[in-house]
Amino acid sequence: MELLALKTVPFENIRSVEELADFLKRSDVRIAWGWDESMFGRPLLRRDIDPIDRPILLLRMDAHVGVANRRLIEELGIKGGELFDEERGYLRDSLLWEIVDRLKPRGSKMRELLRQACMRAGEMGIAEVHDFVDYEIALHYLELSEELPIRVVLMPYYEHYRDVLELMKGKRYENISLGWVKLFVDGSVGARTAYLKEPYKDRKGWRGNLFVNAEDIERVIRELEEEGLRVALHAIGDGAVEECLRAFEKAKPRLKYHRIEHALLIDREQAIRAKEMNLLLCLQPNFRDFFKDTYITALGEERFGRVVPLDMLDSLGVDMIFGSDMMPFDLLYMLSSAERMLPREKALYYCGGWSDEKSYQF
Repeated sequence: MELLALKTVPFENIRSVEELADFLKRSDVRIAWGWDESMFGRPLLRRDIDPIDRPILLLRMDAHVGVANRRLIEELGIKGGELFDEERGYLRDSLLWEIVDRLKPRGSKMRELLRQACMRAGEMGIAEVHDFVDYEIALHYLELSEELPIRVVLMPYYEHYRDVLELMKGKRYENISLGWVKLFVDGSVGARTAYLKEPYKDRKGWRGNLFVNAEDIERVIRELEEEGLRVALHAIGDGAVEECLRAFEKAKPRLKYHRIEHALLIDREQAIRAKEMNLLLCLQPNFRDFFKDTYITALGEERFGRVVPLDMLDSLGVDMIFGSDMMPFDLLYMLSSAERMLPREKALYYCGGWSDEKSYQF
């Protein structure tokens, strides 16, 4: 929901990079989220926004890539490295999030933007959101608790979970609860940072980034379980999923429904292991349709055919829940994507949080 608060440019209504540059020249926008290369026929590049004489950062919809202009790069002293492509102006993953944290709205402005985002979700018929938060965003949610039209499950980033845990200690809220703790294992396919077993089709020899290995993940699982908490592991690539499964197999968790987020390329053997360990997969059916061209370019036709394998997972009885991850922020789009792979009643079952007889909540 924090990303929705950064939706300050109507990217979906802009049809060319020239039109975008004109919009930016006429506005005072410094940071915005929500572009995708399909909107303009190609990715945004630094050269498209360099002529604008103020610092600007535009986040791709997956929030794993952002494009910065010359003014921003110079003023913040951003230097080259694995996560910075100076020629294209691309910031990736942890470097991107560090810069976003320095530029995003604060205080009452961010709180009001979050309130508006929750109101919009409620108007769309959404009953519950699982939102990844730092301490500041968690605090804003608690301050807004009596105004929220939806249920919010707070999912603190691993680096912030102790502060959020302390913030909620001894308190109960009717529509806010503490959920899983988020840890990034890899990045995204669009950023070419999702960690794959085999190289990307369009980047010879490159398999992506592994941010934490199985040993690190195992340590986090054990640490969280001592606090009675579960982990939510962001793992897009099949290589990242493998690291997660190895960690769970070593940790032997006692708590049910630790999560793997996305599991975009999970294979049958991995799915069976996930089921045996009572893991919960949080999947985005909409990714397959929305990012189809990106995935085919990055992965090739054969691997694209294995993206988000809902029918295989359902046939094995793997526990799943579906979410949109706001790409796009459209419940019906997600549902229609799910229905391309599953019967409607099953798509609704996984989109709707299961049934009274069986729940992933705890």
